[in-house]
Order: sequence, then structure tokens, then C-alpha cells
Amino acid sequence: MGNPQYTRRDALRLTAVPGLLAVGAAPDDDDMLKKDRQFVLAAGMTEAEADCWEYAARAAGKFFELPELHPMDRAEVASAIHVLQNKLLSRPTYR
Repeated sequence: MGNPQYTRRDALRLTAVPGLLAVGAAPDDDDMLKKDRQFVLAAGMTEAEADCWEYAARAAGKFFELPELHPMDRAEVASAIHVLQNKLLSRPTYR
């Protein structure tokens, strides 16, 4: 049965939990990041888009390891990462 076709809603469902976990993961948690990468590739992302997805998760993980300077920093960074993730997830839909 070839590659399944996913809708944007399917992609969000497949990547929502792993994506959130990857954002909070330690940057060296390669198993979780590899699994997350498989999900976004299955959702139709290109290798380059999956790279961006992974880099965002690693950057967020590194940021969350820093000492807190302002109470809103974590929420604002999480929102920013979600914006980037939504932009990346929309790309397969537009192709």
C-alpha cells in the first residue's frame, strides 16, 4: 500500500505530542528527536523541513536549560516555537 497521504489535521495529530516532547527534551535526546523526525517526514515534510523542525526543538531545549530571567520567557518561547512548527507543518499542504 505505498505512502499514506496525511491531511494537515493528521499531521498535527501525529506530531503534536512528540513535537511538544521534543521541545522540552534535552538536546541530546536523539531517540525522541529521531522519532519526531519520522513523524514529520511521514506528514509530508522534506528532509530540509525536517531539519528545521529538529533545529527548532534543539534550540528550544537549549533555551529551557538557561536560568529564568523573566516569568514569561518560557511561555513566550513555547509560543514562538509553535508558530514555527505550524509554519513548517503547513508547507506540505501548500505543495
